[in-house]
Amino acid sequence: MVILNRSTIFAFTLTILLMLALAGLVTGQSPGSKSTEDIIQNLTHKDAKVRIDAAWALGKRGDPSAVGPLIQALDDGDSNVREWASLALVKIGKPAVDPLIAALKDKNDFVKWESAMDLGLINDTRGTQPLISALESNNSTVRYWAMASLGQIKDPRSLDPLVSALGDGNRSLRDEAGWAIRSVAGAGSADLLIRILPDGNTSRRMGAIDALGSSGDMKAVPPLIGVLEDTDAGVRAGAAESLGRLRDNRAITPLIKHLRDPEVDVRGKAGRALVAIGKPGEEALISALKDGDNTTRAGVAVVLGEIGDERSTDPLLSAFQNGDRNVRHAAVIALARINRSRVLQPFVQILQDPSAGSDIRADAAWALGEINDIKARGPLLKAMALDKDNNVRLSAAKALKNIGGVSVHVYSI
Repeated sequence: MVILNRSTIFAFTLTILLMLALAGLVTGQSPGSKSTEDIIQNLTHKDAKVRIDAAWALGKRGDPSAVGPLIQALDDGDSNVREWASLALVKIGKPAVDPLIAALKDKNDFVKWESAMDLGLINDTRGTQPLISALESNNSTVRYWAMASLGQIKDPRSLDPLVSALGDGNRSLRDEAGWAIRSVAGAGSADLLIRILPDGNTSRRMGAIDALGSSGDMKAVPPLIGVLEDTDAGVRAGAAESLGRLRDNRAITPLIKHLRDPEVDVRGKAGRALVAIGKPGEEALISALKDGDNTTRAGVAVVLGEIGDERSTDPLLSAFQNGDRNVRHAAVIALARINRSRVLQPFVQILQDPSAGSDIRADAAWALGEINDIKARGPLLKAMALDKDNNVRLSAAKALKNIGGVSVHVYSI
């Protein structure tokens, strides 16, 4: 089964329950004078629509005697019947808690995860310990809903087991465990999660890092900056991603440093984090564009292009003329993203400058192709015909083809 977003599911379920309290039967049919036993019989009817009607009616009636049959209906072959039986159990409420706890040990995983979800919606602390036990299930969906429901119940007894659950190998489940910890621990959750950062279990550390990034608590920023220096690339990447979600200016310089991280995923996450922080980091980024090593400068150029502020146009043009090929290409892409029309003429001037190196002129021709403005056609045709360097002529020809509509032949001399 696909694991859906817990908040979405709970919101949907609660909305349905409100409808159930205010409205009539889902199909508009009324149980009328039928006894609870008669309606229970319809839970096994061959028509799924009749079974759905029965589940809805039993939930509306709220008779505890229907709990057992409704739990059996959680094993129905029709998913809609299972969902309406689940909603009916939540509507019946506390009389369903003990039977739902027993159902957590059912052989059918559908029954187990629906029971786990219902216990969270009913929100009774009797469900705490059984849900803690369900965290050990072999089924990831059962574990997910056990975590989600513990987060709903908010019993402090669940904190240590949820901390252990941060080590789950499934990232979606680690995220859910982090949410549940924040829900149960409240204002103290950041301190708890920070204490986990040096844990020997990498998955648990990653779960804590992700949870801190989602916490919105700025006290997490300095510890996460420290984690950027971890020897594990996955941990560094996770810290960069969480710092991007927190969007604190203190992370700007450390994140810029990691644009030259040896691992591509760390560089990418650091760049995306800087884009998320946005314009407050622009001054430091421009400084790094001028003074950093070429790897950093290329990464900075990409970030500045994503931020899209025209103040970075001139520094990017300068980086194009003073960097290696990777810097130049990153600068061109950034400039085209920020303002294509403004940078057309500067690249034409570079293309036509005999004092510029042939590699820079060739990249200027490539840049004009990327900008893709018809006004560049004349300068490119001239360069293709007259430039003394074969690579410049070839680059101009390719750029013309990119702009379109020109048939070209290039000869070496």
